[in-house]
Amino acid sequence: MSRGSGRVRLICFLSAASFLMAGCSQMGLGLSGAELHGAQLFDLHCAECHEEINPDLKKQPPKLKGLFRSKLLPSGAPASDQQVHKTIIEGLGTMPAFDQRLNEQDVDDLVKYLHTSK
Repeated sequence: MSRGSGRVRLICFLSAASFLMAGCSQMGLGLSGAELHGAQLFDLHCAECHEEINPDLKKQPPKLKGLFRSKLLPSGAPASDQQVHKTIIEGLGTMPAFDQRLNEQDVDDLVKYLHTSK
């Protein structure tokens, strides 16, 4: 095999790999980049309490799948982007505030992701 054909194969392989990776990220879950980022943040900061049962807690936090399907949040507040954003930043009850852990864009992306979880 000549040096030139090896390079062509490498270029073809890299092109195909990048095409597949781009397709997977776009089609993966049908999520936008912001929603994917929100999903990563959810897994990192929220899932431990809101997706799993924690026997150490007296009251289990609400599950957040389908959060925006209802007109009201579990707290009784309106199910709006602004209210969810406020709850994430300020905390509520036993939920800690995330104002020191997440920036505004992170919270916006997290809210966008919560809209996709049904």
